Amino acid sequence: MDTRKVQRTGKSTFIVSLPKAWATKNGISAGSIIYINQGDNGALTLSTDRSERDLRAKLDIGDKLGEHLVRDIIGCYVGGYRTIEVTSKHMSSAQKKDLHQIVNKLIGPEILEETINKVVIQDLLSSEELQSERALKRIRTVVKSMIQDSFSSLLNNNEELAMDVIQRDNDVDRLNLLISRQFTEILRSGSVKQETLNPITAFNYMQAASNLERIADHAHRIAQIAKQCNCSLAEDLKEELSRMEVLLCSLIDDSISYLLQTNSDKANELIDRIREIQKRAEGITESTGSQDKSEMLVRLVLASSLERMFDYIMNIGELTINLSHATRPAAHLAEKA
Repeated sequence: MDTRKVQRTGKSTFIVSLPKAWATKNGISAGSIIYINQGDNGALTLSTDRSERDLRAKLDIGDKLGEHLVRDIIGCYVGGYRTIEVTSKHMSSAQKKDLHQIVNKLIGPEILEETINKVVIQDLLSSEELQSERALKRIRTVVKSMIQDSFSSLLNNNEELAMDVIQRDNDVDRLNLLISRQFTEILRSGSVKQETLNPITAFNYMQAASNLERIADHAHRIAQIAKQCNCSLAEDLKEELSRMEVLLCSLIDDSISYLLQTNSDKANELIDRIREIQKRAEGITESTGSQDKSEMLVRLVLASSLERMFDYIMNIGELTINLSHATRPAAHLAEKA
């Protein structure tokens, strides 16, 4: 770490010299303009470019198809690249089809150029148009609707509703990837303004979004069972499912609200509340009457998914507690000690 001594010139101006290596690397000379951004923690970020950096990735995909190609494009997207130039000596129609499908699953990117052996993907969404907090609230809304409809499709043998839930899982994935991308941009001091969200908060929001995405996966799983197993559930199971659906949605609402408020006391209460509910949910595999194999399968899937969903909500509560301590002023921590 370089250190510099602050000097004073005139009556009110403080000056500090720039590291020579950094100045040379960035082409700074006498008369150059440097942009200074102040973060929430008092840190100053220096930049030679006021506009968003056009980070460009060049990707030679060779003969990659399917999941391998998907992972590469998503990796570039989450890495914060604004432009992804995809090339291949002999790009097949199948590869181009895969690229179009990948782009449709992401928020922001569009295909702007397409030739025989090249596809250029450009991110047209300004990172400030959908900040992490808004995206997190949107994920919460979608996940709650997936839980409500997955349970409803199971209770009412509604295959069409189950299919709709399965499709909505893609919306959660897209929002989750967007939040991961924005976290990368904040670390790079790129297009997201640091005064709107500091890196510590952004990290915890990203982790919360990841937990919501996993809850959505379990709603997806319940919807798949509803689509595959056309069975009439016992009355005791129907009643328990109705109660659990209301509880889950309420807990998800509270967990994200407490995170956005950085309310650690409420988060602790939430975790204690979930542990009590989990004890009751453990009995969902038990039945008061006879049951066929289809119903037993439904009970096993539900018990497993409910346990994991409650765990993920508790994880969000723990993130709230961690964030409250990480963002607390050091002087306040010293007083507590």
